[in-house]
Amino acid sequence: MKKRSWLSIIFILCGFVICIYAQKNGKNSYKEKYNEALRLYKLEEPTVFTDSLALAYFTSVAESSTKNNDYQTAVDCFIKAGNIHQGYQRFALSNKFYHKSLSLNTATLKNTQLTYEAYLYLGSSYYFNNIIDSAQYYFEAASSIELTYKATVLPEVDRLYNSLGAIYFESANYMQAKNYFEKSLLTLQPATNTDNGNEEFIVSVKSNIANCLMRLNEYDSALKIYKSLQKYDSQKDVADVIKQNTAHAFYELGNYDSALMLYKQLAFGIPINRIKALNDIGRIYMNRKLWQQAEVVFDSAIAINKQISVTIKNKDEALAYLYRSQLAVRQGLTDEALTWCNEALQEVHLNFKWKKVADLPDSVSQTVSTIVLFEILQTKATILYKKYKISDREPFLIAALYTYRKAIQTANFIKLNFDNDEAKLFFNRNYQSIYNGAIAVAYEAALLNKEHLDTYIYILENYKGNVIHQNLQSVELKSAANIPDSILKKEKELKQLMAFYTSRINNNATEKDAGLLQKRLLELQIELSRLQKQYDTDEVYNFYKYQSLQINNSLSTIQSAIDAETALINYYVSDSAIYLIAINKNKAVVQKIITDSLFYQNINSFFLEIYKHTEGKRYEGYNSAAFLYRQLLEPVSKVISPCSKWVIVPDGILYYLPMEALVEDENIKEYIVQSKVISYHYSFALLLQNNFHNNQQKNSGETIAIAPFTTYDSNIIKTKLPNLPYSNEEVQSLGKNVFTARQATKERFIQQAQKNSIIHLATHASMGSGNSANWIQFYPSDTSDINNKLFVPEIYNLDLHQTELIILSACETAAGTATSGDGLLSLSRAFIYAGSDGIVSTLWKTEDKVTAYLMQQLHSYLKKNIPVEKALQQAKIDLLNNKEIGSQYKTPNYWGNFIYVGKIETGSKKSNNYIWLLLGIVVATFMFIYIFKKIRREKPSGRFF
Repeated sequence: MKKRSWLSIIFILCGFVICIYAQKNGKNSYKEKYNEALRLYKLEEPTVFTDSLALAYFTSVAESSTKNNDYQTAVDCFIKAGNIHQGYQRFALSNKFYHKSLSLNTATLKNTQLTYEAYLYLGSSYYFNNIIDSAQYYFEAASSIELTYKATVLPEVDRLYNSLGAIYFESANYMQAKNYFEKSLLTLQPATNTDNGNEEFIVSVKSNIANCLMRLNEYDSALKIYKSLQKYDSQKDVADVIKQNTAHAFYELGNYDSALMLYKQLAFGIPINRIKALNDIGRIYMNRKLWQQAEVVFDSAIAINKQISVTIKNKDEALAYLYRSQLAVRQGLTDEALTWCNEALQEVHLNFKWKKVADLPDSVSQTVSTIVLFEILQTKATILYKKYKISDREPFLIAALYTYRKAIQTANFIKLNFDNDEAKLFFNRNYQSIYNGAIAVAYEAALLNKEHLDTYIYILENYKGNVIHQNLQSVELKSAANIPDSILKKEKELKQLMAFYTSRINNNATEKDAGLLQKRLLELQIELSRLQKQYDTDEVYNFYKYQSLQINNSLSTIQSAIDAETALINYYVSDSAIYLIAINKNKAVVQKIITDSLFYQNINSFFLEIYKHTEGKRYEGYNSAAFLYRQLLEPVSKVISPCSKWVIVPDGILYYLPMEALVEDENIKEYIVQSKVISYHYSFALLLQNNFHNNQQKNSGETIAIAPFTTYDSNIIKTKLPNLPYSNEEVQSLGKNVFTARQATKERFIQQAQKNSIIHLATHASMGSGNSANWIQFYPSDTSDINNKLFVPEIYNLDLHQTELIILSACETAAGTATSGDGLLSLSRAFIYAGSDGIVSTLWKTEDKVTAYLMQQLHSYLKKNIPVEKALQQAKIDLLNNKEIGSQYKTPNYWGNFIYVGKIETGSKKSNNYIWLLLGIVVATFMFIYIFKKIRREKPSGRFF
């Protein structure tokens, strides 16, 4: 008989004994019963009998105290009765009592602390029952109360934040999880934050922090924490936790001998810890090709899981099935591997039952662990593709494609719950392999049948430019939602403070100051996370948030949004190939380019030539430029050649490549820029979003220009940066809002930036490996860099949604570190993220005279209402055709660094009107739903939510 059945019988028997016991002890007063219940509840070593007795008393006292209008005692009894049920994994009963406490408290006391406790324990109940979304909801509700609670310290705040950390860890948001674990340590009372106060809890939280560091690939820092925990050895359970976590760290680092040695030292009193260890040991055997030993270990893990989990879905059991599947793949048993994979899916998903090999769960949210679901889907997709390669049967290819699509849908769901961009970028970088596999499968499927081009685009769109796109959508949603201005204002203030502290930390703060700033930054990150959850209470915002989860731009949607003169070329760079799709108004084609050593030899040779201009050194990049044209553009020439405007969506190393500097023939030496208008963007979705806003009202059309280095005074000399005398020529003809030398301060820029349609910054800039090295220099009116330089985190928090164009004629403003899917982490990307429709920036160091000429020509065309992409092309053509300019300045290493990223003029007014009409219908529909629901809410429902 199952363990829980025995427990039920024991509790029934205890019930009879309790009645006799209560009568014998004469506990007639409900106050006496309450005190006795508390005594039993607080026993250090309770038994089934004492817990049953306490439960009977709490239930009886709750009824009696309610009749006597002693609601506080009744609410407390309901909560403690729920806790006892939860301790025995009777989660339905525990939740029933917690909800009773909430209902009674809401109707009578409105006691904030008791509401907090009910939320906290409801979160725990749902968490241990593997209903993670409900657990997160109640933990966050408790956290919201804790942040605003003004009375005494609430109970178990440290455990609340540890639980929230666990929730974020399960959601793969390891950065925010680490913040919550650190917050948990900070909230410990001084009495417990000692070696002998709450040793096991301290070890657990610090181990959790180390686990986050492991997932963030910061292995040395994680092992340092594990080593520091070795002093906590007074209790065997604590020592075992440390050993187990250290063993897992060794496993992740590939130090298998050390991991096995530690695992052999552990007795594993807690079954779930033994299961985790067995999964690691099994993978060690698998990696060492000891197939039989691995099978035995994984089967043991599955057997123990079945004994302890009974009917509850369990992610560790799902992982054991997953590893069994991966083991079968290694042995070449693809059919068996698919069976194990489907068993894993069935275990991790709350309502999925598989019948056919290709079956997939409908919803990605109904799971005990979204990250485990994601990993299982990724494995299943690779197995199905392997099966296709073996059998050459198309249904397996299509099944692999749909499984990859479901995995990416799961990835999007995971990232939706990330409340910072760094976590999203890290996720993309850490799991780029799934996108590599997905795009390769989508490419093969599209070759077989063009109907799969939509899925190819879906994969691209949900990988590239995703973070920027989600941020811009979020800003629009917040402006449309019924969110109080106080929340919007508070969010802006928090982000500005975070940008300030981040800049301070990264700019030579002392060790002591850096520690204090880091602590404050941690508090701000958590406060912002909690604040942002309030948006989810707005129905319109919440609906559109989930609608924007998937980017579903189809081929027909894209083609309807461009004109006959426009071609789009989107690249995806994988480890061994470059995939590209080219689209014009009527056609689309996919191609694959093998990136062998010859390709990289030519691209590196081209970069060596184009990224420098040395006096007296002749430009020699024509051969490599022609090679790159033949590799990257010629394969899709039938689609792009008839079009005069090309929009390039680069990826990886191609972000550094100015396509307009390529030539079709190394002997003729005619640059692409002379015949085609070239612009760039981060994704189709961002391009269409920008173009969708073409007709929206922007700022007044005024231009602001900032040029701090027009003179060379003592303050400029202190910066050790050269003056830029020709920058004065760049900006003098731009109107009244031109600020040079001492007027060109950071403070003035911040004041003026949101009021102008065009912003021109003619100054120095730097793009390095960290935030402290990423800045735009203003006039040094202050001794502090913080007050004279604009850093990337500060740019992110600017509101430039009414700005049409940013011109950054400083050096290397388009350059930066490549990140998976979201372009270069550059100054130009930061301005697009902040809301600007477009940006002209530079890939490498500029030459002052050439820059002045190009910028003057650019502005002259902009004043004639010529689109930016065309104006920049014409400025470059003017340079090439101007006989007064020496030929040494006409090679692309002088002008090819200027690129334009942003919206384009498509002439497709019809498609815009269609989109506006569609949006109007959608908004009207949801306004109706909103009003209808509001009317329903005003009627008493008799239900508690």
